[in-house]
Amino acid sequence: MTTRRTTVGFAGEAVAARFLEQRGVVVIDRNVRVGRDEIDLVALIDGHTVAVEVKTGLGPGTRPWENFDDDKNARIRRAARALSIRRIDLIAVELTNDGVTIRWLPAIG
Repeated sequence: MTTRRTTVGFAGEAVAARFLEQRGVVVIDRNVRVGRDEIDLVALIDGHTVAVEVKTGLGPGTRPWENFDDDKNARIRRAARALSIRRIDLIAVELTNDGVTIRWLPAIG
């Protein structure tokens, strides 16, 4: 069963992937499972493989990057380490009636 949260998350991931691709980034894979952990996007950025966490908020002022807490940080680091990925980026997507706002925070980990 698909929940609203899952639907919003998938929409944010699609927006983030398109955002990166428009900037010449190659998205290698999506929703990569490593045990119980998951990496939203794996991308090739400037010759480096990067794990990209996507946080999506629905509505203005939702500040989705604030949902990247210590637990999520630890889980994505563990998954990235298992895949020998050293860099982690965060993309925050706000979906509103007025459009989309994207904040890319490179090399957060």
